[in-house]
Amino acid sequence: MNNTVERTSEIKTTAVFSKDSKHRYCLKMEWDNKKKSCAILMTYPSTADEFILDQTTMLVRNGAIKNGFGSVSIINIFSQLNSEVPKCDRVNSSVVLQECSEADIILVAFGRNTAHQEHKDSMLEMLSDYKDKLYTIIDKNGSPFSHPLSPKAREWKIEKLKI
Repeated sequence: MNNTVERTSEIKTTAVFSKDSKHRYCLKMEWDNKKKSCAILMTYPSTADEFILDQTTMLVRNGAIKNGFGSVSIINIFSQLNSEVPKCDRVNSSVVLQECSEADIILVAFGRNTAHQEHKDSMLEMLSDYKDKLYTIIDKNGSPFSHPLSPKAREWKIEKLKI
């Protein structure tokens, strides 16, 4: 056993849901509180929680670790889970603003689908006080607003968002 090294880590995961569990407001993972924090703003929440990760959540956590962050807060424009018509409530906007105020950088990762563009624009306007912290993921083609699930954005290139 002299040729082995044992590594141990802890990731504190916090999921914030509505009391009826119909909305997920935030999924936060922290592994090193001495490093910078990142909030990533996407469009729809998944059913990932404090125990179960989906592919997007795994890619977000891996991307955050590879880019030197010590934590990531996953927030979304819409908060309702499993809804054919995307919805959010007032609590979601409050949580998004809180997470963005606490984060060192905010990654806007809507993807380039033009659905719900009015909501996306409204959210960016709501975050205008944080414009110095707004960044985006650039994919291999040089396109901004890349979603972590996109195969062309698996290796994050983070650039300042120009709005």
